[in-house]
Amino acid sequence: MVEALNLLTVLAAPRLYERWCTQAPAEELHAVLQSRMAALAAYCAKAWGSPDADRFRSAAPKVQTLAEFLAAAPLGNLMDSNWNAQARECLDALGIPVPPGGWEAFEGLPASDE
Repeated sequence: MVEALNLLTVLAAPRLYERWCTQAPAEELHAVLQSRMAALAAYCAKAWGSPDADRFRSAAPKVQTLAEFLAAAPLGNLMDSNWNAQARECLDALGIPVPPGGWEAFEGLPASDE
């Protein structure tokens, strides 16, 4: 789930997403995006047994909607004008705060020294 949440964060931040889109052929990236968001949607819908389960279940409809939009996108399509906004809505529903400066300016988390 960490990979799916990280990808959701990338999708919410246009600068990060633009760089991510150059890492492999569009068809491969579309498959990764689609599969991780579908897995996150399934996880959210069935979350239980942790303090965060209620939060994940309440976010499930938004995550499911995004996953459905991604699944319906033409093969190789890596951008729809609404995906950034939907990703941000999902993150908000999951309780992930907007980074300082907002999603438009977000360049990623600083590298850890560990």
